[in-house]
Amino acid sequence: MLQAFKLFSDQLLCTESRLQEVWPVDPATVNHVIAPYRICPLGAHIDHQGGHVLGRTINTGTVLSYAPQDEPRIELLSTDFDSMADFTIGAAVEKSHWSRYAQAAALALQQRKPLSKGLVGIASGTLIGAGLSSSASIGLSYLSALAAVNDITLTAAELVELDRQLENDHLGLQNGILDQSSIVYGCENSFTFIHIREQQVTAVPDPADAANVCWLVVYSGIPRILTNTDYNQRVGECRQAAQLLDSDAAILSDVSPALFRKRRLEMPESLRRRANHYFNEAERVAQGARAWKEGKFEQFGMLMNASSDSSIEQYECGHEVIIALQQIVSATAGVYGSRFSGGGYGGCVIALADAAQAPAAAEAIMANYRAQFPGIASKAAVYLAHSASGLQQMGSNESR
Repeated sequence: MLQAFKLFSDQLLCTESRLQEVWPVDPATVNHVIAPYRICPLGAHIDHQGGHVLGRTINTGTVLSYAPQDEPRIELLSTDFDSMADFTIGAAVEKSHWSRYAQAAALALQQRKPLSKGLVGIASGTLIGAGLSSSASIGLSYLSALAAVNDITLTAAELVELDRQLENDHLGLQNGILDQSSIVYGCENSFTFIHIREQQVTAVPDPADAANVCWLVVYSGIPRILTNTDYNQRVGECRQAAQLLDSDAAILSDVSPALFRKRRLEMPESLRRRANHYFNEAERVAQGARAWKEGKFEQFGMLMNASSDSSIEQYECGHEVIIALQQIVSATAGVYGSRFSGGGYGGCVIALADAAQAPAAAEAIMANYRAQFPGIASKAAVYLAHSASGLQQMGSNESR
């Protein structure tokens, strides 16, 4: 069955009412952050190497309702984990606790400017750890809220950089800026073409016939946490490949495609595979942006399949169940192409499908997945994802 995501408005009503129950604050002081999740059909595993990517914000994500408090203290409740957190700004990050993103956000922002005020807040998300950038979504929510209560104005670029610092420096994940850039710069009815190296974004508007296709998010039932995988190892291998090709290079975007072609056979096989994925995936992103703009959906789907194949064969990542699910999805009638999200270590498969055939495709996907993995598939679901605007701050009056 094809399911709909929970509405942001419903999440907001829930978090706002719970906030008043737990902390009876003045309603006029309550504000909200809506931070959507993102899908990335093309641009797998190359943002940390300076490669450009395609991101798209969707109609599910994080809602944070909050109010300031006059001391540098943060008190939070998560509706997803149904537990409280209470800590002083500047406290060390408890990496095993769900509040680690709030603790890391406070540390990252405090390095820029001392924080005199904290907040009380209720956070609500959907499909936590499903490979749709829930970590960047919640991190940006906390950064936005803390900046607001301390009268700090942040540009879009500063938000992206602070969230990178949050994850890289305080949580130990060596990812790039795909997730946070997609969320901060996201526009409805458009892809965001992110030039990672130049730190610039370009909108790729949906073509006139975009209503003929739709985006499916197929949740595997397996959550993923990248810090518990070989994600960081793969990033390190890409950097090794860059330095082997050019001693002055730090990342693969420092190396020209021509130099890679010239020296590729001199490289150890594993590093050659990583570099091969990088350069080919960067080209797929450029081709995909053109195909989408021109409404060439079959071509776009083929590029997604090729991206997934390269992630498995060249980048050598992916959980066996997620790989199998991606193959089920792409083989389903009405699906143009698919790619696993979240690095393939769990989470979701995203698919571009013919809109008219989407309900039947969802049924077929779930039937085949249940037949192959009956235990895991009991928690799986297929969602219809719509385009959504990027990161938003809302005042108390705007939520009504």
